[in-house]
Amino acid sequence: MTRNASRLGMGIVVGGLLAMGATVAQREILRRAGTRLVDWEAVRGIARRRLGAYDVPLSAGERAAADAFYRDALLRIEPVIAVEIGSELPRAIEVPAVIDRREWIDLNLATFEALFDRVERIMLDATQGADTPGRALARILNRSIGNQQLGFLLAFLARKVLGQYDVSLLAAGPATRGRLHFVEPNITAAAVAMRLPLDQFRTFIALHEATHAFEFEACPWLREHFAALVADTVEQLAADSGGLGARLRSAMARRGGHWLERVMTPRQLETFQRTQALMSLLEGYSNHVMNAAGERLLPGFGQIHDRFERRNENRGALERAILRLTGLDLKMEQYEAGERFVVEVQAARDRAFLNRVWEDPSMLPSLAEIREPSRWIARVEGGIEGSGEGRS
Repeated sequence: MTRNASRLGMGIVVGGLLAMGATVAQREILRRAGTRLVDWEAVRGIARRRLGAYDVPLSAGERAAADAFYRDALLRIEPVIAVEIGSELPRAIEVPAVIDRREWIDLNLATFEALFDRVERIMLDATQGADTPGRALARILNRSIGNQQLGFLLAFLARKVLGQYDVSLLAAGPATRGRLHFVEPNITAAAVAMRLPLDQFRTFIALHEATHAFEFEACPWLREHFAALVADTVEQLAADSGGLGARLRSAMARRGGHWLERVMTPRQLETFQRTQALMSLLEGYSNHVMNAAGERLLPGFGQIHDRFERRNENRGALERAILRLTGLDLKMEQYEAGERFVVEVQAARDRAFLNRVWEDPSMLPSLAEIREPSRWIARVEGGIEGSGEGRS
């Protein structure tokens, strides 16, 4: 009897210790899980490590020389673009920034973090019931996978991006200004790979980014409208994620269109296509102006353009797969569709008629109108009210 009582007592003690340990473990899991979807410092570290041999900082001399070149180039570029667009900028393009790959990662990490903050708030608001260790473990696992994916993507892009017009989405408003960034190590490497004179290729990239600056700086409403569209797209994707697994399986089984579009709900797709339409217009208009202005600025513009296009077409299988998986290949399609729209509208009417796209948001073409410019022309000439970007 004594022995049994002793065993029972020991069992109670051991069971109590295990229960205490389980409680402590649960609390630790919940504490470590937190509420964040992404650990941004971990992403920064992963991205930098994945740069590997590409993580080479600019020397003070390299930075100063490139900075001086871009400042001078923009002074030459700005009046030529103004002639091609048919309007002057209300104020000069802001001073450019010459950056390396690591600085590009840091710059874009801030934008990613701000967008994900919106997603986190929406998902937390939608969570029902008390947090559990199971939910917490899932959050830890998902965050770890997400950290790796974002770190890989940022490192991949940091080796590819040549120039970027930062439209300051985080502080959108009439008084906000964007800034031109030039990823000098990538520009230098691309010029060598394409066997082009560095200064000519620098001018080529500066011309393209400067046309984006014109679009946003000359239209006071555009930055805020663009920021709202991006935010709306992100929030729609976060707020309506139910049934994603089933939609993903269905998307993989079907053909036609991009897989990202097939996986979206009708409401998400509508919002996404509004953003796509504006991106197509921005890229297409910029490309059209760049091609016209380039002939006046660079004697060898045609050769540079052709080599640059061949470079984009000759991507490796891995790079094409990454672009397809992330949806970044849609950007390539935007250049083509948007430029066709711009060319066809200007040919059918004139530059002044084309520039009506920048009057206000209601004049922006829908994705269907981008693909069929005559529909936009008919709507504008018919005085049909309402934003075209919401039409399919």
